[in-house]
Amino acid sequence: MIDIESNSHVHALAFQLQKLGKSLCGDSFTMVTTDEYFMCALSDGLGSGELANESSEAISQIVNEYHHEDIASLMQRGNEVLKNKRGATVSLFKVDFNKKQFTYSSVGNVKFVLYSPSGKFIYPLPVLGYMSGKPQTYRVHTYPYEKGSKFILYTDGLQVPGVKSILRDFQTIEDISEHLEIYTHTRYDDLTYIVGQLL
Repeated sequence: MIDIESNSHVHALAFQLQKLGKSLCGDSFTMVTTDEYFMCALSDGLGSGELANESSEAISQIVNEYHHEDIASLMQRGNEVLKNKRGATVSLFKVDFNKKQFTYSSVGNVKFVLYSPSGKFIYPLPVLGYMSGKPQTYRVHTYPYEKGSKFILYTDGLQVPGVKSILRDFQTIEDISEHLEIYTHTRYDDLTYIVGQLL
């Protein structure tokens, strides 16, 4: 499945495949774009199938409803909604177009990398573990960004070597996605990625 979100400030593309043999994907994502900001969430429910989907989809629903709130509040809401569910690893990414900065927070193994035209890479380290409604520590990182910066968020179903060089060497989001296609064939796990460029 491919979903595209775009305006004059951001161009982003999401791709998703469920684990081979499963009818539901245990990963969920959402992207919301306004004139002021771009918000996206990527979550990986523990395990696979229906219960994993229930957990990850709960995160997407929270972000769709409260995307106007800051990242710290959304992480708290996300953790609370996972009470009595299997749990999920979660990454939230919000770009403020007016301030030319982005905020990021993550618990678990969803990976994030941003590449700036000046050659700088940003990849904040996540908090280990997963969210399940239990008391949780979050790290919220805020960075300035350069026009033209490219980013990727992806779950552990995408086993891709040299992701930094891919962001650096391919010019468009479509080129990056086309290159990643060869890493989507094994389907040993649910797989989701979001690639984008800040314009």
